[in-house]
Amino acid sequence: MTYSPTRVAALLATSAALIAAPLSAQAKPPAKPPMAEMDHSKMDHSKMDHGAAKAEGWKELDAYHMLMMATWHPAKDKNDLAPIRAKATEMVASAKLVAASKSPTACQKPELLKAQAGLPVETEKVAAMVAAKAADAELKAGLKELHDRFDVLEGCAGAGMKH
Repeated sequence: MTYSPTRVAALLATSAALIAAPLSAQAKPPAKPPMAEMDHSKMDHSKMDHGAAKAEGWKELDAYHMLMMATWHPAKDKNDLAPIRAKATEMVASAKLVAASKSPTACQKPELLKAQAGLPVETEKVAAMVAAKAADAELKAGLKELHDRFDVLEGCAGAGMKH
């Protein structure tokens, strides 16, 4: 295929104009708004995708997870231990329901079954600290340890449950 000298000159002129165009004249994707600090207390966790466990319906773990969020995040973010002091007994009852429930197939791995069975004992340790009116720093450390142990179970439900 052959181009006339006029055609070649026109193509070169168009190419040169595109190369010389300032970046501001070129199309840009819309800017994303800055991410605000995530406030878990304002999130509707009932509509979150909790992965395999949610798909198979592990309502007992979901209920415990809601209690964990309602107690751990105020303690961690604001050093507010009133929620754990108020909900410790409820958390123990919920942990017992998790332990007695049948976990979804995706969660039936040895380390997850062990974490599921041990959840009541770990939760009772924190409840005992509340009953003994433990100092805030000690209670917060105990709650953090419980949360870290609970993270093992969170992992069985996939990334959707992580917070």
